[in-house]
Amino acid sequence: MPLIWSHTAYPQELRFGPGAADRLRPLLKDAGSRRTLVLTSPSVAADAVIEGLGRSVVSVFRDAQPHVPVPTVRAAVQLGRSEQIDTLVSIGGGSVVDLAKAVLFFLEQEAGTPGVTFADRPLLTHVAVPTTLAGAECSPIFAMTDPAARHKQEAVSPTLAPRWVVYDTTLIGRTPGSVLAASGMTALGHAIGAVLTPAGPEAEALGAAALGRLHGALSSIAEDPEALGAVVEASALAARAAANSRPQLASAMALLLGGRCGVDHGVAMALVLPQVLRFNADALGARMEQAAALLGEADLAAALDALRVHNGLPSSLSALGVQEDDIAAVARLVQQHPAFRFNPRPIGEADVVSLLEGAYA
Repeated sequence: MPLIWSHTAYPQELRFGPGAADRLRPLLKDAGSRRTLVLTSPSVAADAVIEGLGRSVVSVFRDAQPHVPVPTVRAAVQLGRSEQIDTLVSIGGGSVVDLAKAVLFFLEQEAGTPGVTFADRPLLTHVAVPTTLAGAECSPIFAMTDPAARHKQEAVSPTLAPRWVVYDTTLIGRTPGSVLAASGMTALGHAIGAVLTPAGPEAEALGAAALGRLHGALSSIAEDPEALGAVVEASALAARAAANSRPQLASAMALLLGGRCGVDHGVAMALVLPQVLRFNADALGARMEQAAALLGEADLAAALDALRVHNGLPSSLSALGVQEDDIAAVARLVQQHPAFRFNPRPIGEADVVSLLEGAYA
């Protein structure tokens, strides 16, 4: 019996190529932008891009932080409100893009115009210029962290997906290789999830196309600059696939590890995704073999472990400062995430503890 499915195509235009971020000014003009707030982080070399945006820029917020802390969101929302902005430009990794989505979310709530369907017009125009492979730019979901509670949670609204996404391979090429390697594991997780637990044929096809390109390119990105374009293209496909895929347990665990312990999302994915794949192997059956074949490998989980080692990513959660009480907390909290009930194999709290302990030592 065929699946009953739907596929939402968010109203986005994706632009790709070297120097693409240098051509943002006419894009903003076409969008009717008059008061633009730029969001970026201290680690991103965004000055040249910002200078090229023109006179519509009324303010630049440079204090985006990993895991999107609530105080940072409040400060950015206050700035956007006071400047009466009509446009957001986010330049940076997933946390910067998520910060822009959070600003849009709360300003829409304040204005009484929250999105109801994906076809609704957002309150603000959002142009995302990603500098990593995390994929936040294709999603209407954002996550933010309460530092006091050490808890990271997600929110969603159908109008939050950026209207334009500009993939500038020159700009992304300036991102440190370790950051690209880590965020590439997030992209791999997106592609694998779409292939192993398909929610519809389009997401599955996008995931398969991404997976076939990502692994080899990520394996050679440190030695071969020409691989960068393939990696960025594949990560965009993976992000598109994830926008219409079921929530994944490994991603939910990584989310909580980030909020509680400050672990980078991609690094956490590199450590926990192979554990989850091994746990689900019997339930997934032939799909695991098919996904591995897309990588040209026999064992999917082992291939991901080897890629992590090849790219010099951390070898354990304990090396990242995660404690045993953190494992217990994540195992308890992840049960509240939708991914817990969507996991292909029935799972309990003790199973999650075991998976995290497998990534701990």
